[in-house]
This record gives sequence, structure tokens and C-alpha cells, in this order.
Amino acid sequence: MAVDMASFDSALKEIYKETNYNNVTMMKRPLLALLPKFKMFGGRLMPIPTQYADPQNQSASFDRAIESGAAGAGSDQIGISAFQLTRVSSYGICQIGTEVAEASEKDEMAFLTALKAAIDGTVNSLSNRLETQLFREGTGSIGTCGGGEATVTFTLSETSDVANFEVGMRIVASAGVASGASGQALIGLAAGIPVTGVNRTTGGITKGPGAWNAVGEFTAAFTSPAAGPPATFAAHLYPVGDAAAGGDNVCVSGLGAWLPETAPAAGAGNEFFGVDRAVDSRLYGQSFTPGAVPIEDALIDAASLSERVGGSPDLVMLHHVRMRELVKNLHNSQQYDTVNAVTHKGVVADIGFRSVNVQTGDGKIDVVSASRCPENTAWLLQKDTWLLATLGEEIVELQDLDGMKIQRVYNADAVQARFRFRGNLANKGPIYNVRINF
Repeated sequence: MAVDMASFDSALKEIYKETNYNNVTMMKRPLLALLPKFKMFGGRLMPIPTQYADPQNQSASFDRAIESGAAGAGSDQIGISAFQLTRVSSYGICQIGTEVAEASEKDEMAFLTALKAAIDGTVNSLSNRLETQLFREGTGSIGTCGGGEATVTFTLSETSDVANFEVGMRIVASAGVASGASGQALIGLAAGIPVTGVNRTTGGITKGPGAWNAVGEFTAAFTSPAAGPPATFAAHLYPVGDAAAGGDNVCVSGLGAWLPETAPAAGAGNEFFGVDRAVDSRLYGQSFTPGAVPIEDALIDAASLSERVGGSPDLVMLHHVRMRELVKNLHNSQQYDTVNAVTHKGVVADIGFRSVNVQTGDGKIDVVSASRCPENTAWLLQKDTWLLATLGEEIVELQDLDGMKIQRVYNADAVQARFRFRGNLANKGPIYNVRINF
């Protein structure tokens, strides 16, 4: 069979109908699936107006009310800030040898099966990366070292972060999180150090040849040579190309960015999408540490924090370990429901996620578990305040600027499909959402 670009292209159109595409990108990824979507994120940026104050020229005295506005202190103004949301991009490239097509000359289905398997893997990997980023701060960090960082196999500080690592991934590290005006120096080879093994029970990561295998070379960035290698050091880990550069996030600014654990600092250099959030916590949401209480109590207390400022939270995202704790505590009193995925076109009936109901003062909240949610953080959300804004019809798009979805590779006996995400996460009412720190 001759390698005909038009044949590849038509095969892709048949394989990736809308229903199939939704299944590949959103199945098993609850946060990516449940967030409201917007597909027309064009232009250089998207303003996200957020009102944090009403006019305050009020008084029991008419004269005082007039004077408040005339005093020039801004009391007659509505407090509004507009986040200037910018896009980030993430890419996945799938390369298929033309020998596969030629060997399938008399079996078209064999070719289509090979083509679909290769492309599904790429879309799956890119969608997983997006799901991880949606929970995090946008720095690109996917975990931290918890011990053995100067050896071939190291362990993660949080075992649950092992879900973010894959064999074949190339990683770099930094002494601190690589974000903010100063950034952080990255350790590792320019092309990263390959992950060659993953123990998904213990959180052990085995790395291939590279700078980390030399104890002095790895630890010199974190401690003086005379002090020797540290017993443990929480070095942040990043897939190659994902670490924040020059203080700018190159990954999605997820829940952790919009709802920081501590109040953001004021002043120049600390703005978030152009907004000084230190003015009012309505601009950065709420962070809550419940202490040693049953998890269902923690969720109810967090919901109360949202409700007292006018919020109507309707979703909690947490890790499977926390969901297990919740179900055990509720014993046989829990009630289950199903929450369906959404696209920019509306609800997707055939993609749903099992939820546990928790009753609060404002009504029912659906609690959904996610494998890529950090284990020690849960997120109480009001869904209609969030927006996953993208440039294009799909979350993960197959590039076809020249009209062809499949392209020849100029220096290899292969063809290539290029996938990309362009967009970011937005919130128009952070105060109605609560970060819960366990």
C-alpha cells in the first residue's frame, strides 16, 4: 500500500469522531471533564473581571453619604479587578513508521488499529499532563523528592504523586519551586534525565544515566560539599520544558494558583495575571486547615466558609485516599450520585463520575475522587465560577493548519500527527472556593 496522506487523513476523521475524542481526553480525568468549557480564547489575552467591593458612599445621614463620595477616597466606586488571562501551550507528537502502513497492504484494519493505538497513547499522555496541571500552581512541578535523590532510585515525598510519572518521561529538578521573579536553577542534563522505572506502590522512581547519578554533582546545588549530601531534600521535579521560565508559568495555572495556600504578597512583582490580589481575599479565595476532625466535618466546615460570603459550592475534588476515608466514616449512610462531564456544547451523557453526597447548609455537594489530586489537599468548588478557556473546538486539538492532519517527516521513513492544547484556567469568583489543607 502506498503511503497516501489523504488516506491517513480520512482514517483519522473516521476514528476521531466527537464521541471517541471525548472518551480519549476526559475519561478517568474528572477535573478536566467537569470544568465548564469555553472554546473561543482568541486574541492576546482574555479579561476576567472580578468584583471585590461595592460602593460605600452610604450613611444614615444624607449629608455624610454625599460627602463620602465627594471625599475622593474611592468610596463611590465599584471595586473591580480584571485578571488578564493569557494562554499556555502543551504539545504531544505521535510518529508512526510508514512500514506499518506498507505491511498492512492487505489488511486495512491492522493499519487503522496501529494508527489508533499510537495516537490514543499520545492524546492520553497529553490529557494526563493537563489533568495534573489543573490541580497545581502552574510552575510545572509534578512532585518532590523525599529521599535517595543522589542515588539511581529515589522516592517521592508524596507517594500519590507517582501517578504523574511515566517510564520514558525526561525530568529535571530544582532546589525550590521554579516560579516567581527569581526562578530556580534546574539540575540535570539539558535534555533531562530519563525515567526508567516506576514503583506505583512505594513511590520509587528509577532514573537513567545522567547528572543525578553523580552524588556530588546533584547535591552541590543544595548543600556545600563539606556538609555532604542531605539525608532528604524536597527538590521539585519537572518534565523537561515544563518548569516556569523567567518567573512566568508555562503550564496551566490550576486550582493551586487561583487558591494559594497562603495569602499572596502585595506590590509589584507579585501580580497574578496583572492583578495585585493582596487587596482583598475575594481575589484569591480561601485556604482552610481543619485540624484533626473527621473528613466529612472538614468538608462541611469548608462549605460554611464559602456560604458565609455568598457562595454556593457544589463540588469537592479530593484524592482517592481521602475519598476512602470519607466512605469509611460514613459507613452505610452515604448516598451516591453521578456527575457528568461537560464540553462547550453542554453535558456529555456517556461520561460520568461517581460522587458521594455531603449535605451542607446550602444543599448537596458532590464529592469526586481524582488520582492526580494532591493527597493532602482537597478543593471545595463552585463550578460556575470556573472556566477552562481554550483556543479551538477540543481540549486537545489535532493540528491541521495546512489542511492535513497527518504529515510526512522530512528526515525519517515515518509520518507524524501533532496534538496541542492552547488555553488556561480562569475564575471569576475565587472567594466562593476553598482550598482544604490536610
